[in-house]
Amino acid sequence: VGNPYNLNSTVTAGIISAKSRKINILNDGGIESFIQTDAAINSGNSGGALINTNGNLIGINTAIQSKTGSFSGYGFAIPSNMAEKIINDLKIYGEVRRAYIGIHITDINMQVQKELNLNGLEGVLISKVLENSAAELAGIKDLDVILEINGIKVNSTSELHELIIQFDPGDEIKCTIQRKEQVKTVTLALKS
Repeated sequence: VGNPYNLNSTVTAGIISAKSRKINILNDGGIESFIQTDAAINSGNSGGALINTNGNLIGINTAIQSKTGSFSGYGFAIPSNMAEKIINDLKIYGEVRRAYIGIHITDINMQVQKELNLNGLEGVLISKVLENSAAELAGIKDLDVILEINGIKVNSTSELHELIIQFDPGDEIKCTIQRKEQVKTVTLALKS
């Protein structure tokens, strides 16, 4: 639903192609976990609702991937749970409050599995733990692999971002990690 080219209340249809999509529009510093759709998103649609067939809000249309600036079949929306968190933060605090673990992370692809001898392990690789971060204080180390957050399996950096964005600084989470052959769960107090 949007207002492309000043055509009020325009509705386009499409399918959800992927969830937790990272498209690097914010370089490596942004939190990206977009819903990918092929519903037409043109100038004037950004900020419009992405709804399912029951009329439930599932996302806010945000971006397209295109070399020309015109829609080419790849649209992206912020998931509604992320949008809701942002709206609530703005109402309560007047700013968006982001919780951080304090790590640099990377997806585990076949090359990383081979280089680090991870033998089919799925999760998110911690490439660096930042000094004095929640992760360091909880005993997490470089090259640990995050398997779960609060019992929810994590398979990609986008999935991890989507989970963490729901929390506030100061919240405690349970993080299940694997270090070499050992799996353990640690509690982290998230920082801002």
